[in-house]
Amino acid sequence: MLQSIRRAVPLPQIPIHAVVCGTSVLAFGWLLANDSIKPIAVYLLQLYLAF
Repeated sequence: MLQSIRRAVPLPQIPIHAVVCGTSVLAFGWLLANDSIKPIAVYLLQLYLAF
């Protein structure tokens, strides 16, 4: 009886890579906004992204 009541709801397929990237960017932004990250870490990130 429960099988006849239950409907299949399609869930969107979200790539895990997009979720991980978005989470890390938001976390870094949140830490940066709250001054919880050292300026040297920001400098090292900029240096890493430059190359």
